[in-house]
Amino acid sequence: MADNQQIINLYTELAQNPNKDFGWDKGLENAKAHGYTQAWIDALPLEVWEYCAAVGNPFQDANIKEGDTVLDLGCGAGVDVLVSRLHVGVSGKVVGVDITPKMVEKAREHAKLAGFDNVQILESGFDDIGIEDESVDVVISNGAINLTSCKESVFAEIYRVLKPDGKLYFADMIDISIDDGACCSVEKSTCCDSENSNESEEDWANCVAGTLRQDELIDIIEKAGFTDVACTGLTHYTTSEATQGATFHASKIPAIQRREKHWDSIFKTKDYTQVFWHQTSPSRSLNLIQNYAKKENAIIDVGCGASLLVDALLDEGYQDITLLDTSNTCLTLVKERLTSTVTPSYICSDILTFKTHKLYTLWHDRAVFHFLLTKKERERYFKVLEESLIDGGFAVISTFAPHGELSCAGLETRAYDKESMLAELPKTLQLVDYEKFTHFTPKNTEQAYSVFVMKKC
Repeated sequence: MADNQQIINLYTELAQNPNKDFGWDKGLENAKAHGYTQAWIDALPLEVWEYCAAVGNPFQDANIKEGDTVLDLGCGAGVDVLVSRLHVGVSGKVVGVDITPKMVEKAREHAKLAGFDNVQILESGFDDIGIEDESVDVVISNGAINLTSCKESVFAEIYRVLKPDGKLYFADMIDISIDDGACCSVEKSTCCDSENSNESEEDWANCVAGTLRQDELIDIIEKAGFTDVACTGLTHYTTSEATQGATFHASKIPAIQRREKHWDSIFKTKDYTQVFWHQTSPSRSLNLIQNYAKKENAIIDVGCGASLLVDALLDEGYQDITLLDTSNTCLTLVKERLTSTVTPSYICSDILTFKTHKLYTLWHDRAVFHFLLTKKERERYFKVLEESLIDGGFAVISTFAPHGELSCAGLETRAYDKESMLAELPKTLQLVDYEKFTHFTPKNTEQAYSVFVMKKC
């Protein structure tokens, strides 16, 4: 897989010399071969089409409406950005992203030449784009994701910026070889199409390295949180005997539905006493609750899972306990396990949609908050927390600590220390206690945690 500087060097050359033979199809005839319509061609300045190095047509299945916001990853000289602008009209917005400064410059020049004001071109990588959470209706890309070193990070970022019902349409190269051994390193120019190869450094783009099979690519996209993922067809575009252009579409699964499905599957297929986050003795949480809540106070354990904390609270004489989790399966496991005459209240709900008419003295969360990856989700979490606590009530929240775990149960997490948590807190919550601790998993491995106690002012 080529590094970013190789990509920048190659596409800088393309930006400056669009008519040069790079060994792969481009230009107006390439656009026509992919089914770009005559109406689009006529609507844009002719010189724009000289830069069309499309490997497919991401618009052939796309449902882009007037007023939509579209993000184009790897926009190059802006051909697809401008076609997107034709779709969204004057009331929409199109953002193009590229890592090559000369391409960014060229795309801005072309947008100005076309007279489009509602187009923004950003110089950026694909895994950390300066765009707000859930602000984009449609993401497109054309022959660019294949060039990235970590596709998982790219699709995670696409998931982040898409609205809950957002769509992804893209064209890219896939590996069509039967023998996985056909893949090769960048240095082996013999893996390139011999008819097109000039064996130059720029010709690394014709190599198979970094290109995935259709099933591998679909698997990554699904794991990033997308559904209805499908390859919609192959294109005429090839860069070697083992690669071919293909088009794909996918729909974002709203985060709430994704969490429900994920955690229900975990508790249906795993022994909850053996998962890494399980505590054989929830003594730390129990001690904190005893410090801040009386036995007659109302307590809610959010993201309770199948934790033994409720058993310990009942044994200590707590009477008013609510268990909240997005998985109905884990709540059923707890119901079947408990033998106490006092019955907790069971609520199956995602934390971000939870609404209550009952106010609690203490909110306990051992491992929900650190799964909320977007600012919008974290702001909503604290809004729900505030609305659920009495004035003067307390929240006990545990998260992974910095320099520790990066994921849990197959999901990415965020780590917190005192400073980073303070940056998240609304003005109505005051941090009153903080400490780090080590959790020993059922496999006797160690995980670094932080625990925070907050008071509603």
